[in-house]
Amino acid sequence: MNNLLFKSNIFSLIFLIIMLGCKKTENEPISEILRPIEGDYYVSTSGNDDNPGTENQPWRTIQKAANSANQGTIVVVRSGNYSEFVTLNNGGNSEDSRIIFFSEVLEGAKIRGIKIKSDYITFDGFEIEAEGVTNWVGIYIDGTSYVDIINCYVHDCPTGGINITNGADNVQIVENRIEHNGQWGINLVGFYCLIEKNYISTTVQYHPKGDEPGFSGNDADGMRIFGNNHVVKSNTFYNIGDPNDSANEDPHVDCIQAWDGYSSIKPIVTNTIIESNYFMVKHPSGKGIIVDATYGNACSDIMIRNNIFEFQDIGIGMYDGDFRNISVLNNVFKAKIGSSSWGTSVKFVNISNLKYLNNITVDCHPQHRYIQGGTGSIDYNLAWNSDGSTPSLEPASQANELIKINPAFVSYTGEYGENDYHIQSSSPAINKGLTLIEVQYDFDGISRPQGSAYDIGAFEYK
Repeated sequence: MNNLLFKSNIFSLIFLIIMLGCKKTENEPISEILRPIEGDYYVSTSGNDDNPGTENQPWRTIQKAANSANQGTIVVVRSGNYSEFVTLNNGGNSEDSRIIFFSEVLEGAKIRGIKIKSDYITFDGFEIEAEGVTNWVGIYIDGTSYVDIINCYVHDCPTGGINITNGADNVQIVENRIEHNGQWGINLVGFYCLIEKNYISTTVQYHPKGDEPGFSGNDADGMRIFGNNHVVKSNTFYNIGDPNDSANEDPHVDCIQAWDGYSSIKPIVTNTIIESNYFMVKHPSGKGIIVDATYGNACSDIMIRNNIFEFQDIGIGMYDGDFRNISVLNNVFKAKIGSSSWGTSVKFVNISNLKYLNNITVDCHPQHRYIQGGTGSIDYNLAWNSDGSTPSLEPASQANELIKINPAFVSYTGEYGENDYHIQSSSPAINKGLTLIEVQYDFDGISRPQGSAYDIGAFEYK
């Protein structure tokens, strides 16, 4: 994949607490950050489209700049509310000829949305809010290649935040805030895409702005994913389908959802890595990852490692369809004792070549796992209930598992978003995991092992 340009310090502002553990508060707005850059063209709310588009005589609209941009152009957009939906037809044909649209102040330039119809385009640092009358989705990437969306604030778009569709490839969605959109934060239908270090939160079922005419759906998902060879890494999925939001009447809530049924349009997800993400969902129906593969196309070669799941119903569900080569390694799963939801870390049925190893499950009820049929390996896991009760497991405890053993987290309250899943020096999880070539680093990027063997869970003790 191509290298990202002009990356700011937004990641440190939003995600520092997450990377230090998993204690998390509601996301706060970014303070004004000026990012000096020399542009080829300039746009300002005080400009005029009859101007030459220079620094001292800028254009008024971003669309004028989009229509005028040639290969290799950098367009600098000054702060202000532009109240326009921008269509990008011009693009580059290589990394060196990339066209860049750059908000001079981070999240300072606000638009209603963009549709990207060409390759090698970067859109960096904008605030995007679809107004729900003529446009409903914030960013629409229409079957193009090598598009980068960086440092943007995409919010309150009634029928979805960022839509990557029609077989787009090598798209990178990095360090964006994607909040309170209808139906989904990101919809990905493509190949070889990177979704990294985004803050995706509070997706709703029925957005107050209404639904796009002809649209039907009742989900509130953080992300939907189709296609192959994707990487979903170091993202925060926070309070998806907030149960206290009146826009969620009776939603089906998933942090990540995938399914099979539109094989020529939305191919089932395969050959994909999901790693070092924090999933938090409080809604009673809330799941971390759910995949259906019921129309003859197998979901295969999925690597899920070093993630933290705080959920209500199911951490990961793959139980309806054809699943092969699924690896669930060194994750932490936390439900809540006494909840009316199911609260099992995984529900797996008839998976061929499953690896479920080195995971910690906490306060999952009535079962810490539900795995039936299939082939593969299940071992080296730790299961604990904070009320002292004995965890229920299907299948039953294996030879190298630690059951009814406190993992000794740095801090654990039992609530959502308040826990630090790093382990203390006294943790029984230290050096008790299986050495796995597929998991060479932990959630923080620390190499494994630090001791004589791998630690169980998402964090290696150091």
